Amino acid sequence: MTSTVRARLRRLWCLLATALVIATLAAAPAAAAPGDGVSGEVAPGATTLDWRQLGMGNSVSFDSTDVAVGVSIPVPQGMSPTRVTGVVATATNVSDAFIQVARGDGTIVGTIVVPRFGPRQLSTPFAVPLGAVPVGQNGRADLRLTLRSAAGDSVCGPIPDVSLTGLRVDFGGVAAPPRTIQDVFGTVVGDVTIVTPESPSAAVAQATLGVVAAITDHYRPQRVSIDVVQGPLGRGEGSGNPLDRTVIIRDEGGVGGVRLENPGRRGAALVVSGDAKSLPDQVALFRDGLAVLAQTDTAAVESVERREVQGSNSVTFGEFSDRLTTEVLGSTSLVPGFDPTMLALGRPGQVDVHLMARYTPVRPDERANVLAVSGGEVLHTSALNATGALDTRFTIPAAQVAANEPLEFRISYEPGPGACTPRSVPLTFQIDPSSTASSSTTPVRMGGFSSVPLGWQPTVQVALDTTDPAQLGAAAQLIASVQRSSATPLSPVLVPLDQAIASTTGALIVADSTKARPLDPPVNTEDSSTLVDLSSKIRLAIPGGLGSIQAFAHNSRTVVLVTTSGSWGLVDPLFAYLDEQQGDLANLRGDVLVAGRAGQAELMTIRADGPRAQVEQVGTDWLMWLGVSVAVVAVAVLIAGGVAVYRRRSAKPVEAPDSSTP
Repeated sequence: MTSTVRARLRRLWCLLATALVIATLAAAPAAAAPGDGVSGEVAPGATTLDWRQLGMGNSVSFDSTDVAVGVSIPVPQGMSPTRVTGVVATATNVSDAFIQVARGDGTIVGTIVVPRFGPRQLSTPFAVPLGAVPVGQNGRADLRLTLRSAAGDSVCGPIPDVSLTGLRVDFGGVAAPPRTIQDVFGTVVGDVTIVTPESPSAAVAQATLGVVAAITDHYRPQRVSIDVVQGPLGRGEGSGNPLDRTVIIRDEGGVGGVRLENPGRRGAALVVSGDAKSLPDQVALFRDGLAVLAQTDTAAVESVERREVQGSNSVTFGEFSDRLTTEVLGSTSLVPGFDPTMLALGRPGQVDVHLMARYTPVRPDERANVLAVSGGEVLHTSALNATGALDTRFTIPAAQVAANEPLEFRISYEPGPGACTPRSVPLTFQIDPSSTASSSTTPVRMGGFSSVPLGWQPTVQVALDTTDPAQLGAAAQLIASVQRSSATPLSPVLVPLDQAIASTTGALIVADSTKARPLDPPVNTEDSSTLVDLSSKIRLAIPGGLGSIQAFAHNSRTVVLVTTSGSWGLVDPLFAYLDEQQGDLANLRGDVLVAGRAGQAELMTIRADGPRAQVEQVGTDWLMWLGVSVAVVAVAVLIAGGVAVYRRRSAKPVEAPDSSTP
């Protein structure tokens, strides 16, 4: 073999080897770069739910090192968590830090590296596998997240601040279709579709609103999308998502009941049926948490006693939440979960708090105190001392109670001068669960969107004027929105329109603007004009009309009015606005949400930005009456003066005649 031939063979071999390497690389699957903390694509068939859908808020924050933050993830039946992803959004006062992710028993399953944030570092994504995390009998996977820092003074140094956002959980497996009524509304559900007849009867409408309130309350604070569809009475087609649920509400003669059609199969539907009397009663199976007893595919509510309108006027802190203890070295906040809707007040007043607590005794050279804060206002301050016990009272103003402002305790503890060392022990502060919050009868004007949850406690009247078939769906959406802001299950009661207008009970009214005039809402109509109730009333001509959602005080109660002075399509942008904001009605500021023909939703304040002390507007008539009063007083003074002079003259003695006179 000549050298030329050998050279050609070597070149050919090199070309073949190069082609083989390129083909191998092209065939290799894509993978995440090592060490970037983010895994590859979600496995086919996996279900991903974000933190908000799971009812777990929007973020997880850390304000101290070496203190575990508990996280309990609801898991759909038949599935298991495989991965949690998110973003390290902020990190201050920490360096060389990471977050340990452990199971409930302390076994570490992964770590999240906390980067050093600089001018070019905006956020860092992360992913932690959860395949080794078990699902408990309660249908939840428990995690413990702990911030660790290898540098800095974790005791006496500045308080760290790390937050995780954009949190999502991937679930593996296949969600099991419900086999019993108990399974229908399990730990996690997707969208819920409620199917009613095209022209629902009063009993169907009443049952629909009750089911909506019960489902929303069951999953609170999870945001469950509930859609009311009026159509044929057959089974709901469903979306194919095994987490979605279909509920059919229909009129049927005889005894009412609840049954699961096609149990254990895709497309299983829950049917709630009955006559005018028995159909609304079936809602109690879900409203009062009794569905766990229905471990069959059929059940029935035979009778229901009438619910009390008013609830207790006093609750204990033990009923608010289990977060009544904290440790502090420096300052921290303790939010016990005070929720005035637990008092079930239709017209709330001020709340008197009797706070009792135990804490680590404070030496004379140390300083510690507790501030009670609500709505940004400091309500009470207590200095902590060597007794280790706190027994104090303070009042939450009625307007802040009505607006459902959270109650927060800001606790500070400062060791003696030079006493803070790595061995310093934080102060432990624990609220006694028997501490109470009691309501009084001081009324407030319940205007504005923030007044709605308390103004509808616990019974709310619902009236529809039936001028549009979508009114039931609109009412259901608002009932669900308000129920998410209320710790007390709502009891919607369908009533005639004239009864809701004249009543003194909180109401949701969906009616044409001409029929809603007696309510005198902030934005009203008169003939073809729109009246805006500002300090100087303004009359406007709006071509095409306006659609609005308004919350205002009327007859000493809270009314939410959904109305239009044009077509009912004008209100559609308002509900789209609520969906886009992912906020509940009670979280809006102002008292009017309005849209015109252009479909642009606008949030306004016409009368009130929220509840306020019940003081009526005085107006200007007092000037005339003041003048009349002054004139009356002046005349009275003149008359009294004249009478006094007359009496003095009349009482003057008459001189006797002189006897020397001849």
